[in-house]
Amino acid sequence: MAEVLTEPQFQILTHQYTGEKTGRIYFPALFLAEFHEFVIQWLQQQEIIFYETDIKRYGDGSFRLYFRTINPPEAEYFRLVNSLTGKMQRI
Repeated sequence: MAEVLTEPQFQILTHQYTGEKTGRIYFPALFLAEFHEFVIQWLQQQEIIFYETDIKRYGDGSFRLYFRTINPPEAEYFRLVNSLTGKMQRI
């Protein structure tokens, strides 16, 4: 039986030669059903850099995103998660 994810999955990838760090986030469909507007706002920040080729969309409505940022990728991810934690507590 497959596991149903309800929270984003985050990973940092480090380029083998340059050492450049790239963030990878998988946004599950159930998460997006509740927080899609907030995710869109987060993606529109100038600090989050990605191109159309950095997005992989899945048939269930989920997607995976590779992104770069001037800040450490984990800092941007935790900013997203911490903001959502406050929103989830109010629900």
